[in-house]
Amino acid sequence: MVVTTELSLYPLTKDYEGPIIAFIKKLKESIDIEVYTHSMSTYVKGESQVVFAAVEAALASCDGTVSLVMKTINRDLPVEGGFLEF
Repeated sequence: MVVTTELSLYPLTKDYEGPIIAFIKKLKESIDIEVYTHSMSTYVKGESQVVFAAVEAALASCDGTVSLVMKTINRDLPVEGGFLEF
């Protein structure tokens, strides 16, 4: 099943930007998913098992304590336009 997942990572530290960028870069290592970064969140699309495995790997790579908010829908949403490149 193809899913679209919106992710928002909140590192519980003053220096939050680096861990967020590292999290997104880790997600992008997975070649079997699509990753779109917006200024407030990141969208990941692909087969559900692959998406969840990529999110798990990215979360496991985080240093320190973080909070991750995930919203997932069980379809391919057209979220491609207007996103940032990392």
